[in-house]
Amino acid sequence: MHLLLAGLLAFTAGTVFGIFGAGGSILLVPILVYVLGVPVKTALGMSLFILMCTGMLAALAHARSMNVRWVIGIRWALAGIVGAYAGGRVAEFIPGTVLLTIFAVVVVVASLFMILRRVPYSTGKSEHVPPLRAILVGALLGFFTGMIGVGGGFLLVPALVLVCGVDVKHAIGTSLLIISINSLGGFLGFAAHQTFPWPLTFTVVAFNAMGSLVGERLSKPLPAHRLRPAFGVFLLLVGTLLVAQNVIGLFAKH
Repeated sequence: MHLLLAGLLAFTAGTVFGIFGAGGSILLVPILVYVLGVPVKTALGMSLFILMCTGMLAALAHARSMNVRWVIGIRWALAGIVGAYAGGRVAEFIPGTVLLTIFAVVVVVASLFMILRRVPYSTGKSEHVPPLRAILVGALLGFFTGMIGVGGGFLLVPALVLVCGVDVKHAIGTSLLIISINSLGGFLGFAAHQTFPWPLTFTVVAFNAMGSLVGERLSKPLPAHRLRPAFGVFLLLVGTLLVAQNVIGLFAKH
């Protein structure tokens, strides 16, 4: 029953990810922590492992449609995976309640992006990005991916459009490649100080991947651009509740 519940919830999170291209990992951590009772740091590491698997599957699907810019993606990911590993190691020294509070703030920011977001357009810039800029941006985004277990597609896609001048479809496919590689670094960082319930983890991975494939198919007939703000409002409510709960928890300890 425990594994079945985990699978159903992971399938739902994967479907959301498949429809919107974001939000799946944001749902995974609360499901693991509050529904399945997984310790915070273990849940963050599990989320990164799941992101690594599902993200690579989704990136390969986009690659078949020629929507992945491999050179840009690998360049960003090389910096990002180092930052993600560092984030995963730093998480060892941060209390779980603090990590959850940071995670909750990120959920609120992500929800606002989904509510207010307008489809960005290519800026027309050359796709030759100064190496230092790519390293700094990639490492910073990777660090937060590794520390709080969130892929950050809602930040990566605009960054790729604005910094690299690529169009949205290529930015989405390329961001999935970056997320999967960054998640590997973050997972390795957590694996250095956490152990994981592998039967539960692989169950969540399998159902999450299936959900993402279903969501991808559903996204074609569904008006995702109209559903996105509604889902953003839901995330805003979830994030606000998480922020309030964890801030109250922090003050209660003092």
